[in-house]
Amino acid sequence: MSFSDFILAILVLIGISFVVWVYDLNPYSKNFQIYSQTCDNMILEDTFCKGVWQDNPVKTFVVSEYSKQVITSSEDHGELITYDNCNVQDRKNWVCSEQTNQPELIVADGKIINAKDKNIQQITRLEWLQNKFLEIVGN
Repeated sequence: MSFSDFILAILVLIGISFVVWVYDLNPYSKNFQIYSQTCDNMILEDTFCKGVWQDNPVKTFVVSEYSKQVITSSEDHGELITYDNCNVQDRKNWVCSEQTNQPELIVADGKIINAKDKNIQQITRLEWLQNKFLEIVGN
C-alpha cells in the first residue's frame, strides 16, 4: 500500500464517519439528540413563521430499552430529567407516559410528536451545523 492509498483510505473513513455522525446512524448508541428551532415572537400562521427561526439548545436523550427509562438533558440546563415507565422500541421510537409534573413524551422515527407547541420545528443535525457555521461566518 502506497502512502497516497493510505491517505485516501483515511479520507474515506473520515467521510463515512462524518456521514454516520451527521445522520445519527450509529446503531450501538443509546444517546439520541434533538435539534429544534422556535419561531421568535410566536408569529405563526399555519406552519409558516413570519418572524425568524431561532435555534434552541440541543436536547439529549439517553434511552434504555432494558430499564424502560429515558433520561433527558438540555445544553442550557445542568439538571437531568428521568422518565420511568416508558414503552421503548429503540432509541428513536418510544413513548413515556405522563408522570407527576412531567408531560407525555412521544418520539416516532426520531421526531418528537408535540401537538401543543406549533411554534417549534425539529431540524436535522446538518441544518443545525449549517446554522452554527453561518453564525460564526456572519460575526
